Amino acid sequence: IRPWCWYCEREFEDEKVLMQHQKAKHFKCNMCPRRLNTAGGLAVHIQQVHKLEPENLPRIENAMPGRDGYEVEIFGMEGIPAPDVADYKRRKEIELGLAAGSISQPQPKRPKIEKRPLSEDELKAQLEAHKALMGGSSDNPPALPAADNSTGAVYGAPPQAYAAPPTPAPGIPPPGMPPSGMVPGAPPPFFPGGPPPAGALPPFPPFPGMPGFLPG
Repeated sequence: IRPWCWYCEREFEDEKVLMQHQKAKHFKCNMCPRRLNTAGGLAVHIQQVHKLEPENLPRIENAMPGRDGYEVEIFGMEGIPAPDVADYKRRKEIELGLAAGSISQPQPKRPKIEKRPLSEDELKAQLEAHKALMGGSSDNPPALPAADNSTGAVYGAPPQAYAAPPTPAPGIPPPGMPPSGMVPGAPPPFFPGGPPPAGALPPFPPFPGMPGFLPG
């Protein structure tokens, strides 16, 4: 069940809102703006500040009959008499059509986790536990598989295949081959009408009009 107010049996989403409700509706002094946390605190305030005797204390405001006194000290959900808790649960089960005993009290608040820096020993213990969980020490990471060079330059890419070897452009010899018509080691060819190549002699005597012919 959700948190509920013992004084008026109103339900709330959480106990913090319930305590704010009790301060505003049940523990507010009717002679000044002061709001207290419990009925006992309200009684002490009225006696000390407003000088009223205990028998003249006003009844707790907005409370159900029989729950408007100061005998029970309620703070949120704490201090509610056990018979009243059992009666409230039984009535809620009937209202919701549930089996008897199916409603339980709200779970107590979880204890607060202390936030503080961890010591060196605690850090080491957590590190060892993490290593054990991961299956071994991180000092020796597993070796990566060797790359397979047969698959090409790009990792995982399939090898390239050609239907035929590349064909050079017309008139251009393949790399490492001499031009067409030349024998390896032979001097460059001689073209008629042009000067003979360096270090080569023409195959016939010079004639008039030929470059290099000296008139006689």
